[in-house]
Amino acid sequence: ATDVDLADAAHTSELASGRFTGRQSAERLLKNLTRRWQVGDISNLQYLMHLNTLAGRSYNDFTQYPVFPWVLKDYSSPTLDLSSPASFRDLSKPMGAQDE
Repeated sequence: ATDVDLADAAHTSELASGRFTGRQSAERLLKNLTRRWQVGDISNLQYLMHLNTLAGRSYNDFTQYPVFPWVLKDYSSPTLDLSSPASFRDLSKPMGAQDE
């Protein structure tokens, strides 16, 4: 079995159209996807979009719209400092458990 080239638009559209179905194909695709993300071959956005597609999410149905994590915490500073850990929420806690 060969890896699916997620940088190739043809493979991405095949993924979106459901060509890669079945447990083995999905597991192989997820493994390849995660490896490509870990080494920086694909961006965080591309990784999340592919995960949402594998999970069956779609822009065509508001009840199955893609999910993206809420990572920012600082909404009051005039300038957002992306190098400061204080700008981001603690991802080990759910949104309801975030406090100052």
